Amino acid sequence: MAIHFDEASRVFYLHSKGCTYAFGINSLGMPEHIYFGSPVGEDLSFGKYSQTGRSHVAIRTDETGKAYDLSAMPQEFHTPYGGDFHTPSLVLSYANGSRRSDFTYTGFEILEHKPALKGLPALREGQTLAVFFAAKGVKLTLSYTVSEKAAAIARSMKIENLGSTPVRVEKAHSFAFTLPNLAWKAVYLTGASGAETHWQQTSLDRGVFTLDSKRGTTSAAMNPALAVGLPETGENQGQAYGVNLIYSGSWSISADRTSYGSVRVSGGISEFDFSWLLEPGESFQTPEAVLAYSNEGFSGLSRQFHDLYRESLIPRQFVKKPRPVIINNWEGTRFLFTLEKLKGMISRVAGTGIDTFVLDDGWFGKRDDASSGLGDWFVNEKKLGGPLKDLIDFTHGKGMRFGLWFEPEMVNKDSDLYRAHPDWVIRTPEEEPVEAREQLFLDLTREEVRSFIADTVNAVIRSHEIDYVKWDCNRDMTEGYSLALPPHRQKELMHRQVLGVYDLFQRIVEANPNVLFEGCASGGSRYDPAILYYFPQVWISDQTDAPARAKIQYGASLCYPLSSQSCHVTESPNRRAKHLTPFGARADMAHLGATGYELDATKLTDEELSRIPGQVAAYRADEDLVLEGDLYRLEAPVGGSNYFAVCLVSKDKTKGKLTVMRLQENFNEPERKLFPRGLDPQVRYYVPELDRTMAGNSWMHFGICPKFPDGDYETQVYHFRKENT
Repeated sequence: MAIHFDEASRVFYLHSKGCTYAFGINSLGMPEHIYFGSPVGEDLSFGKYSQTGRSHVAIRTDETGKAYDLSAMPQEFHTPYGGDFHTPSLVLSYANGSRRSDFTYTGFEILEHKPALKGLPALREGQTLAVFFAAKGVKLTLSYTVSEKAAAIARSMKIENLGSTPVRVEKAHSFAFTLPNLAWKAVYLTGASGAETHWQQTSLDRGVFTLDSKRGTTSAAMNPALAVGLPETGENQGQAYGVNLIYSGSWSISADRTSYGSVRVSGGISEFDFSWLLEPGESFQTPEAVLAYSNEGFSGLSRQFHDLYRESLIPRQFVKKPRPVIINNWEGTRFLFTLEKLKGMISRVAGTGIDTFVLDDGWFGKRDDASSGLGDWFVNEKKLGGPLKDLIDFTHGKGMRFGLWFEPEMVNKDSDLYRAHPDWVIRTPEEEPVEAREQLFLDLTREEVRSFIADTVNAVIRSHEIDYVKWDCNRDMTEGYSLALPPHRQKELMHRQVLGVYDLFQRIVEANPNVLFEGCASGGSRYDPAILYYFPQVWISDQTDAPARAKIQYGASLCYPLSSQSCHVTESPNRRAKHLTPFGARADMAHLGATGYELDATKLTDEELSRIPGQVAAYRADEDLVLEGDLYRLEAPVGGSNYFAVCLVSKDKTKGKLTVMRLQENFNEPERKLFPRGLDPQVRYYVPELDRTMAGNSWMHFGICPKFPDGDYETQVYHFRKENT
């Protein structure tokens, strides 16, 4: 059994595929965290909190007189007052104004089939433990789902008001656990639009270290992920812990090093401008968080997240299905396209292996720039020179599928929709709404708005042969008010808006089960596990320059599988970074994700065009590594390193691929050796690029010294093939 309760010691043991998580109920009826790490036996009762209290701190005593210092107690959730002075993970406010909650244990239930979280995306499977607590008429349920696919535990919390007076939720984090007093360091992903998921590292010293977004989206500035390791933890060695929120709104994750040296890690919905009123009989469900562990470094931690998301989160029909190799017109034409231009792009690449054309922004309403048309999801036949069907039929006639861009959550003031329903936008009364990209958020807390969008978008998809949809969201929330909510519920807006987004996703995805949806939010401003529950891949950045993408793709792989990253070959010099990058190098980097092309195909040289069939064939030959292979990060293009290098290996160890980019050529640069990972030590592998066969153990320990052509931003790819395969 994956979950076991030892009645004598009152300790719960949760055994996932590669880790154990344990906590117990003490004599105060409170849940104490005991252990999280490599698999161990069910004999950890001695690890329960045993401190007798200190004279200079507030203490609590049980019925026997045993004293507890709550500030030192490693609890599974933390509430304010009562003796705990560190960062709380749950704050409730009661009718009389008090905020103290002394929850005590009332029982548990083990569920063989995981229940869905109402209105929220979550892992789809796993034996689940529900542990119940009560205080002041409130029932608290802590849920723990144990994965059989990876070394991971999923956590969430449900709050139910069973009393006769209202209760207000002021803060409700999804998880909390405690790490022992060791020299921990944090790895996290930060950046900005066009510079998302950059790998950062810092030590966790005394105080509170917090990552968060207050933008209404997960944001490009911070990704909802945190990894923690010891000083010796590297990419491929040492203990590593990771947390990742399955949530797409404002969030926070904190690591609080207490006065006793231990580190409390907790996270969930951001407490900024948040509260949720629970009337009698109502409940509140937090999003789910994934807690993962590895004793094989941060790359090992990433493999746990990747396996878990591929097996239990991403839509099953797309997980291992070959992805379309697309060409998107956005960087080639922006808004300024004509039917002849689009047909020229399609004709230019027909027969090269590119199998899907995606028409981006500008096909609908009055839409020649970003200032108008959003919300008017009807075809601009004047701009397209006729019905959209004509372009789709032309695309099909060239042997390609067709995709379409939408941004359904937004509206321009200059649109028929806004003129008809100005009250449908999120805005503060008596204040002019703040625009970004000349657009406003539609209020998805309103059922009529969600129904209108779902019906309109579904009608476009149903009335045309659409195989692929790019779903964009090009701004953060700057307003904290809904005209549809009463004053005392305005702090519920941001979370209600996220719930509305999920409801909208569900309605449209369910209505179009064979369409592949790609998420986008000015690139990676909403790249999180919740999006992957609906959309199997995400346009992770509008920065498409290959050397810049090396940093973005490297960081994104901390939690997110390569199959979830849309990576395209674009023009050179790139329109943003202006780097001159060889055509082959751009393809090599794009092949580390769901690949495609994003450029004006009519401007491709004949030599470049002639290389595309080989590039697509190379991607298809190793697409299984992107879809389901194991990732080993070897060299990070940060911290002064001049190299990016990753190794992908198939689950059965019969094949692998090492991709390396040298960022800049330096005169007389010292030799750089790379050591592949993940190969079977006893299997002999042939590397065609070196025309050499060696045992996996030899390749991994002797290494490869890549030789590059002259010039910056060059790549080399080495393929490992099991001998006689």
